[in-house]
Amino acid sequence: MHDTPKKMQYSLDMFRCGALVTDKQRRIIYANSYFLEELKWPLDELIGKAIDEIFNRPSKIFCESYLMPLLMHNKKCEEIQLSLLDGEGVKIPVIVNAHMDSNETIYWSIFNATNRSKLYQELVDARTKLEAQAEVLESLSSTDDLTGLMNKREMTIRAPLLLEQSQRFKHSISVLMIDIDFFKKINDNHGHLEGDRVLKEFGRCLTEFGRQSDLISRFGGEEFLLMLPDTNSEGANVCAKRVHDLVTKIRVANGSITVSIGICVTDGTQAYETICQRADEALYQAKNSGRNRTVFFK
Repeated sequence: MHDTPKKMQYSLDMFRCGALVTDKQRRIIYANSYFLEELKWPLDELIGKAIDEIFNRPSKIFCESYLMPLLMHNKKCEEIQLSLLDGEGVKIPVIVNAHMDSNETIYWSIFNATNRSKLYQELVDARTKLEAQAEVLESLSSTDDLTGLMNKREMTIRAPLLLEQSQRFKHSISVLMIDIDFFKKINDNHGHLEGDRVLKEFGRCLTEFGRQSDLISRFGGEEFLLMLPDTNSEGANVCAKRVHDLVTKIRVANGSITVSIGICVTDGTQAYETICQRADEALYQAKNSGRNRTVFFK
């Protein structure tokens, strides 16, 4: 077997990672040149130090509580991320692999994980951004962009669940179909921007008036639908009066707006579409009876 030529001999200094050897007392007895060139540790200062002196406090605790017991039991540990202090006291994330021989001499390989940590943080940031965008898209799909109330599509999804709950617990639900009176005249006489302002303010009034358990939606155009759980006809009538009072605060030119309201009270056994149709029929009667009033479906 021939000797390897001197120029081909390998050295631990040629590897672009840190190599350490510690003795039974965990003192550093060897360090390759990586610690001097990349981590700014003078080798003569490093030799003789306890291994935990080059780690920051959380990593020291981790070494004592996990890494060293693992080495004593399995004689090796792999891919442990710690934080090392360079010769100037700057914290650097590192990946540590270690192997212990029968004499409790430990051979450490240490890889700079700065880029890995940056990549991990970029991935976390990207995921956070994507989740935020998904929330925005979900909100847009379920929210009326003008008033901020839930839209008709979202109400169609959530209303049957509320009806099912009402039927299970034998609670009444009141459904109010509300229409802004003479809304077309507002658009025709004052412009669509003024009409949009009225819709926004009315939506805000309903939000302030409603309970957390109520479902409030813009049903389409100038129509709004409210579902009030655990509310009988008497409670629905009180709510309707409050709505009539609230809309007087919304001014257009020299007057205030009015609304017509149709109400259907149900025990939850009827289908959502049937309840909406009945509330709409009551609303139609309210408008035909002169508007600015509430009519119950009978």
